[in-house]
Amino acid sequence: MDASTLGVLHDTALLAWLAILVGVLSYPLIRLMAGGREGLGKIRVEWVTTADAVVVAAVMIVLLGGLRGAQSPSDSEEKAATLSLAGTLTGIVVQLGIATVLLAYLRLLRGLAPVQLFGLREMSPFRALGIGFLLLLPMLMVVNGAAFQLHEWMKGFWPDLNGQEVAEAFRVCDDPITKALLAVSAILIAPLVEEIVFRGFIYAVIKRYTDGIYAALCSSLLFAIVHLHVGTLIPLALLALFFCYMYERTGSLWVPMVLHGLFNGTSITVMLFFPNIQP
Repeated sequence: MDASTLGVLHDTALLAWLAILVGVLSYPLIRLMAGGREGLGKIRVEWVTTADAVVVAAVMIVLLGGLRGAQSPSDSEEKAATLSLAGTLTGIVVQLGIATVLLAYLRLLRGLAPVQLFGLREMSPFRALGIGFLLLLPMLMVVNGAAFQLHEWMKGFWPDLNGQEVAEAFRVCDDPITKALLAVSAILIAPLVEEIVFRGFIYAVIKRYTDGIYAALCSSLLFAIVHLHVGTLIPLALLALFFCYMYERTGSLWVPMVLHGLFNGTSITVMLFFPNIQP
């Protein structure tokens, strides 16, 4: 990753952190002026406590510190690390570990039931899959349209407009086992972990201290930042906003999980059959 990319990502993460801080400090007054009205939506956040806010703040500090201390390895070193079977397995284990730690925190330390908390009983995964297929095409049109427009705007001044590093690694990978694991990670593991972390937890915590719209904007920006790619910051933030909207609309985390998996699965399919096309 080049220094320009790291700089933009770090500054954007700092902006997101400051936006959350300002929102948390200012929303009590905004609520008072608005007569105490709450935002619309099915996601209840009464369960959120100060301890949860501290966890989110710690995540933000770790993210900022990680971006500040990140190095810019050479292309060969980066590609070797990304395409190795061991590296891919390690990535999957780390993702599942993050989800496990968060779920254990909620269940063991907070005494909450994640199944109920995330509305997983509100809807069956099969119904969520049906909703996902109905919304897949418009979702792809909006996100890929935004990505194309951003690419056209940035190509005159941004030094590196290649796709995300993981996507490029998948495109050139010639090891079928590693490629299969990357696909499983993108289609199953990442939607599961990222939706639990970003929509299930971070979004809910920020909403508790602000409102749904503000929380959706901040958490969606964080979601885009952690993918470490400047060219897809805005499209991924739009995608995450859509996930937040569907989560609020349905009350079940199954829906954004399924939408996330279908989106990634479509990108994987495009890269498999049309390797010269940027998904």
